[in-house]
Amino acid sequence: AFRHAGPVVGYASARMRNKVPIWVDEYPISPVQEGRMDLANPIRSAIPSSHGLVLAVLASTGIPLSGRRIAALTDGQLSPKGANLALRHLVAHGIVLAEDQPPSKLYSLNESHLAAESIVALAGMRRKLVSLLKERLQHWDDPPAGGWLFGSAARSTGGVASDIDLLLVRPDAVDDDVWAFQLDELTEDVLGWTGNPCAIIEMSQAEFEAMKTSEARLVDELRADGIPLVGDIDLG
Repeated sequence: AFRHAGPVVGYASARMRNKVPIWVDEYPISPVQEGRMDLANPIRSAIPSSHGLVLAVLASTGIPLSGRRIAALTDGQLSPKGANLALRHLVAHGIVLAEDQPPSKLYSLNESHLAAESIVALAGMRRKLVSLLKERLQHWDDPPAGGWLFGSAARSTGGVASDIDLLLVRPDAVDDDVWAFQLDELTEDVLGWTGNPCAIIEMSQAEFEAMKTSEARLVDELRADGIPLVGDIDLG
């Protein structure tokens, strides 16, 4: 069920554990679960239309915005015309409120709407993922000495084809069987939570300290946008 990825940044004993996907057309499909979460726009997993993009912006900002500004905050995924068409539909259904502020209109999520709580939860799925990862790792029988979410999931740039990348530092005194079971369970949990495979880079504390000293590219990535999940290791 696992594959060894070989040396990771020069350390032969560092291992990558990952469920091996089945490839169908251009997308890798998990043997046990076909759906994947869009890591850049999680709400689109449930609302794949332009409406989802608009609602994600309104739910995350929490302030009234013009249609043009909403389109700009989708990073080019939606034109002003497309945003306004979606807004017109959402206003008609009471999910979005429109306020006349000549020369434009300002739009906001109707927080009193029965769907508002669900919309906010969908827009915040990435934050929920980070919260679940922290809770799970910190309550392991043998917790990691350090752990980070990194890569596209940490940067919010991934899509449905992206893995969820973790780096975990194995403590010096740990039962190998317990540690392996915890890793297996975590990969299954992440797949269940998101539909995306979980790729774990595992290192000993000595390996990690050596990697920090060598100024490897992975360390730079962790420093730039890695999200700490467990432990108090200083990245220096």
